[in-house]
This record gives sequence, C-alpha cells and structure tokens, in this order.
Amino acid sequence: MNCKLLNTILLHMKKLIFVVFLLLFTQSAFSGAMDERVSEIEGSWADTREIEAVPERKNIFLQLVNDITEVVTEFPSQAEPLILKSAILLTMAEDASSFVALGLVKEAKSLLQKAIGINPAASKGSALVTLGVLYYKVPSWPIAFGDNDEAEAYLLKALEVDPEGIGSNYYYGEFLLEQGKKEQAVSFLNKALNIRVNPKDRKSKIRIKEQEKARVALANLS
Repeated sequence: MNCKLLNTILLHMKKLIFVVFLLLFTQSAFSGAMDERVSEIEGSWADTREIEAVPERKNIFLQLVNDITEVVTEFPSQAEPLILKSAILLTMAEDASSFVALGLVKEAKSLLQKAIGINPAASKGSALVTLGVLYYKVPSWPIAFGDNDEAEAYLLKALEVDPEGIGSNYYYGEFLLEQGKKEQAVSFLNKALNIRVNPKDRKSKIRIKEQEKARVALANLS
C-alpha cells in the first residue's frame, strides 16, 4: 500500500472523530456492578481528548483500552462496554499513522458488530449509527472496508431503533446527500433539525452540533 493511499485513510479517520462522540455517556444502561468503573474510564477518555501532547494522549488511551477490556471480559453479555472500547479505539486513530489507524478502525468495527449482535438497541442504537457512518466514510476495498450498501442497512436499522433521534436522522440524511439523493435527504435533515434537544441530556451539546450541521447542509441545498 503506497503513501498516498495511507494518507487517504488517515484523512478519513480524522473525519470520523466527531462521530465517536455519539458514544459518550452511555453508562445509564449499565448494570450497577459496572457503572462506577465504566463511568471512570469514560470520564478519563473524554478528558484525555483535551490533551494536546500526542505521546501523553497515546499512553493514557492505551491504559484506558486495557481498563475497558477488563470490563468487557468480566461482563461479556453487555453491549455498552464494547461500544465504549470502540469509541476509545476510534479516538486513538486520530493520532495514529495511516496504517495503524486503519487497524484501529477495523478493530472498532468488529467490536461494534459484536455489540449489535448482543443488543442493537443499546445506547439508542449508537453502535448502528457509528458502524453505518464507518461504512460510508472509510475507503472501499482494497484500501479498507467501505460499502455504501452496508452503510445504508445499518443506518436504516438505527432509524428503526431510534426514529426520533437527532443523530440517526442526521447521519442518514448526510449519507443520502453523499449518494446524490438530495430530495430524500431533505426530509431526514429537516427532521433532525426540528427534534427538540433536551437540555438535561448529557449529549445535548453533541445534538446541537448535529443540528447545526443539518442546518448548514440544508442551506447549501437552497
């Protein structure tokens, strides 16, 4: 694989980082035995993203991967720890070389698929949304695993799980736009824009950003 292709992979990885934050604060669905441990790992992960020094971030992320892997092993029937581990790996891809980034994304993909197999509705279908976005954002074979048909299938499943979700509607609308299906995209983008954001929701800032992206996309169509 030449340097140009590897750089293409890294560019796509960086574009995926915003999507990772669909996965923040998922522990409300965890069993009580996991809650404290997962909450601590999740908080450390969110704080670490604010650190600018790449070597320091890398070391902390590696420890967090080890910590969440222990939780995954202890609670194999729970989907949410798998989702959190995939989120940490995707964030690590931001700092990694192109080749390593691709490996991290592939591992995250496998974790998301496993989480979906356990409970597709976990965290309001966030694994479905994230996996759908991965499929249409990463390059296709032979570089990576990008596949628009798979992307649409997962995004439609996410809409079944959370039809009134801002994220599920926005990302399916974005997907349709990238496929040149502008008229179909408009209804999903409008729906995402018009869903009320609950200010008590810990994901409210993320939802507002998604709505702003929907607003910009619609403005660009007019």
